[in-house]
Amino acid sequence: MFGYVTVYKPELKIKEYEAYKGVYCTLCKEMGKEYGFLSRFLLSYDGAFYVMYKLGLSNDNICVNKSRCTFNPCKKCMKVCAGDNAYKIASTLTVILAYFKLIDNLNDSSFFKKIILYLIYPYFAFLKNKARKKYPEIFEIVEDEMQHQFEIEKEDNPAPDKSADPTAKMLSRLFAFGESDKNKTKAEKFGYQLGRVVYFLDAFDDYNDDLKENTFNPFKNTDNIIEDASLSINLSIGALCESMTEHHFNNFSSIIENVICDGLNFQLDRITQKYRGENCE
Repeated sequence: MFGYVTVYKPELKIKEYEAYKGVYCTLCKEMGKEYGFLSRFLLSYDGAFYVMYKLGLSNDNICVNKSRCTFNPCKKCMKVCAGDNAYKIASTLTVILAYFKLIDNLNDSSFFKKIILYLIYPYFAFLKNKARKKYPEIFEIVEDEMQHQFEIEKEDNPAPDKSADPTAKMLSRLFAFGESDKNKTKAEKFGYQLGRVVYFLDAFDDYNDDLKENTFNPFKNTDNIIEDASLSINLSIGALCESMTEHHFNNFSSIIENVICDGLNFQLDRITQKYRGENCE
């Protein structure tokens, strides 16, 4: 999805990290089953986090089995058996978001880069059409909010908060998708703030490249990118952590907390230190 929603490994117990990898590996297998072998190259830990959040709120019993890596059969991995529907939704969401990311890149890329993107477009369109048939509601959510995103980015210097709103609303709707009345409101709040965080992190990370290529960035007119981006991100992380207090996770609670409270802050520190010319180990 975005590439920023990951664990901060130094703060995880070994068994927690193994469970995290197990969800990732299981999602990889599910994507291969649903969308073919090549679709697995689109996989990210963001999708695994989506599965963990859904399983965290569910009452499913988690079953962990030993398995083999599809890419390297000599390598052992874990298979986390629970919430098959969560894996299917995450697989569908991954390919749909990859398609719209390609469209966004086509709009912003140079002539020669567009040629390359057009060559791979038919495959992404094939995945998108297949995903749309499986989960039309998921496709409608992403298409609706991405269209709003494209429209805002055509405006003359929209405020950062306005720019982040479609992505935030998209994740709000996606995290609430399929949830019971009991969990729906808290999932909407959680997804909204997470959407703001990842949007601002992505804008912060791409700031210099966007300036060079003269493409849209919500912080384009800032006088101090580190200060302004950090303020927006920290406020959103704070609101996200506050929304966590409304949750009761039946599974993976410590891993979800690690991602939100440690992983996102690590991403912010990594990008900040990149601009300061430091290394972030």
